[in-house]
Amino acid sequence: MLRKNLLYIAFFWGISTSVSGQDIVDLIRFDSATQVTINGERVQKLYNARLGMRDVIMICDSAYRFIDRNEMRAFGNIQIDTDTETIWADTVIYFNDRDVSLLRGRVIIKQDSTTLFGNKVDYDFESKIGVFTDNIRLEDPNGVLTALSGIYYQTQDSAEFRHQVQLQDTSQYIEGDSLFINREREYVEIYSNVFAFDSTNQSILTGEYLEADSTGRRYAKENAYLMNIEEDSAQTDTMHIFAHELLLLDQDTTSIIRGFKDVVIWDKNFSSLSDSLEYDSELELFELGGTPKAWHKEIQLNGPYIFVQLDSNQVKELKAFHKAFAVQRDTVTGRLHQLKGDTLFAFFDAGEIYEINLYPNSQLLYHTKNDENEPDGAMENSSPETILLFEDGELIQAKMGQNQGLFLPEYTDLVNRTLDGFSWNPDLRPIKPTFIPAPRWEPIPVERPFELPMRYRQFLEALTED
Repeated sequence: MLRKNLLYIAFFWGISTSVSGQDIVDLIRFDSATQVTINGERVQKLYNARLGMRDVIMICDSAYRFIDRNEMRAFGNIQIDTDTETIWADTVIYFNDRDVSLLRGRVIIKQDSTTLFGNKVDYDFESKIGVFTDNIRLEDPNGVLTALSGIYYQTQDSAEFRHQVQLQDTSQYIEGDSLFINREREYVEIYSNVFAFDSTNQSILTGEYLEADSTGRRYAKENAYLMNIEEDSAQTDTMHIFAHELLLLDQDTTSIIRGFKDVVIWDKNFSSLSDSLEYDSELELFELGGTPKAWHKEIQLNGPYIFVQLDSNQVKELKAFHKAFAVQRDTVTGRLHQLKGDTLFAFFDAGEIYEINLYPNSQLLYHTKNDENEPDGAMENSSPETILLFEDGELIQAKMGQNQGLFLPEYTDLVNRTLDGFSWNPDLRPIKPTFIPAPRWEPIPVERPFELPMRYRQFLEALTED
């Protein structure tokens, strides 16, 4: 008798008990069934049903099968189990002759350690691709990612997110207008209005494009900007780097920063302009290339290659190679002391200059003062090597080799006298940024975007019990 009832049900519903074709659905279990006509179409209704479709098992409160157009709709407390994921939804429209199904309402897709939430998802059970057209939230053990829309590629373990994209994990917050992520390779690309905050390194990175990977590599381009926040310091008194491109590398305990094209640095202790930059955090060494200019207090240094050596964030050494030219403005008279040579080394103690070495082919133009601190002439000298010693920023001794020099008495136009190659550009000196980038949107909510469906809550409870 039981066998007869099952055969009758299968005949009545036009449903096979085995999957053998694209338009066939397996009936596994249901509580009751009716057949009706809706808008002239034959519709078969199942209540509290369990159905099989290819390699998919679906449980729902009710299911409508539209016989004449190979379409089935499921409603209420839906759970779909496949070999790779579990899906929950309020409504499902399943097309027997097409791979894409429309998931609507409170949609949740669980795959391994990844859980996705959305309101409208077009899902392809064959390719395992989900298109989220009304918000998407991705959660995994590493953090949360949200956007207004997106596409999830389960097989490739990748996703594309668009519009108001936000990513938050234990060490960073990132936002932008669109994002591509490959979770297996831990590789991310972010586009347009990118803002990234790294709480581990206390840094902000912005640009029109950013890519990052699991090695700690960060690459930003187009109006790239990096702000490193020193521990226990105000945000505005930290290091700021602007460039067309910035590359950040983490190597064990060392961070490397490389900048390319139109590099601008402002730090509370020095500032610079250059075509290229390399910074080693362990050595606290800045290497500036191209046609760089560097400023420290009243000193401007020019040369094709400039090194700025810090010690505990204080300038310790300035070095320039190949046709170096330094200008120091006298804080009392405003006169411009000038130094040039093939190589220049300037040494500092607690940020105050105490020695300058120039060699070979050194030249010097140094303005003097009388006892009343008034200009009273200048020394002009050429020598294979020059060593200048300072105290409290004032020249106290000059040591020169075989030199040719003269003392110039004060005269009206002495203030304008310059050495060949003179360069003094205070108007180009970078100033402290007054605008600090900040997130455009509110933080990612801790709460899920909707009340969790009943069967999903039961799933979570079962995991807790296990």
